[in-house]
Amino acid sequence: MAKAKPTKQETAKPETEPTGYDWNDIERQVRSLSRYGDDGVRLQAEPEQILAEAQRLAEIYQKAGKPIPDTLAALV
Repeated sequence: MAKAKPTKQETAKPETEPTGYDWNDIERQVRSLSRYGDDGVRLQAEPEQILAEAQRLAEIYQKAGKPIPDTLAALV
């Protein structure tokens, strides 16, 4: 019995760039720092930790040559 061929979605890989980052995950992390969070869930952390995470994510965007999202720009 022959196996069914996998669909494009099943074989799709996360959006990555030469930097090796999963940009879908990075974008989710950025959303979690916003006032309204990712799907309404904001990162639970001290303000200093949130700022440090925002700085870390902004550096990832800079290294990749991508524009920094407004959420990060407001924090860094």
